[in-house]
Amino acid sequence: MYWNNPLTEARWPCDHDPFAGHELHLFYNPRASFDNISTNQRLQDLCDWANQWLQHDGVDGFAADARNHYDMANLVKLNMWIADIRAQGIVKPWLILDEGDGTYQAGNGDSRLRCLECIPEIRTVPAFVTTCADRVHLYSNLEPVTSFDQFAHLCGAEHNQQFVFRFTQVAQPYGLYWYEYASPRTRSVTPDQDWCVRTFVRYAKQQQDLSITKQWFGQLVAWQTFAE
Repeated sequence: MYWNNPLTEARWPCDHDPFAGHELHLFYNPRASFDNISTNQRLQDLCDWANQWLQHDGVDGFAADARNHYDMANLVKLNMWIADIRAQGIVKPWLILDEGDGTYQAGNGDSRLRCLECIPEIRTVPAFVTTCADRVHLYSNLEPVTSFDQFAHLCGAEHNQQFVFRFTQVAQPYGLYWYEYASPRTRSVTPDQDWCVRTFVRYAKQQQDLSITKQWFGQLVAWQTFAE
């Protein structure tokens, strides 16, 4: 519903608070459960989709359709991110949207949700939870987040850190719908989509009977070996 809303960019610290003028009902939970977060694609779904393409069209046919590139790149990224999360934990707080019926949606963190299917020892994550005005009372035990400065501190932002936000319309849920920032701690594992696609094609062509499974995701591939 809100995905086409304009983006708001801001560097921290800044003179103008990008949160000003928005009706936010935003809270910070350093140990949020993610068991009841809904997602459109579990890790097994991605495995099944990739294997179907590889078996029916081969790696060249798989890569020839540009509509596949986003999820194709995720084969590389998720493999890298699982290893990275095991090494340093969850770096960026998730944004969790309270849907009002006991379920939640990932405003961001959906990819990390898939990663954690391979890391069962992680049971909670740092997260911002955004909700509706009539459900604020349910989060009285959590820290309310009311300013960009507070938000950036909770993210562990560095000076001059750039953030991107997508808000909902004033007085509509959820206030904050999506956000992102480029943490220096994750920069080494955030290759661009084209690099991932090219690298995966070279990798797949050197594998016999490649099958994408959760176990495959759990073992880091030496991707640089297959890069240009």
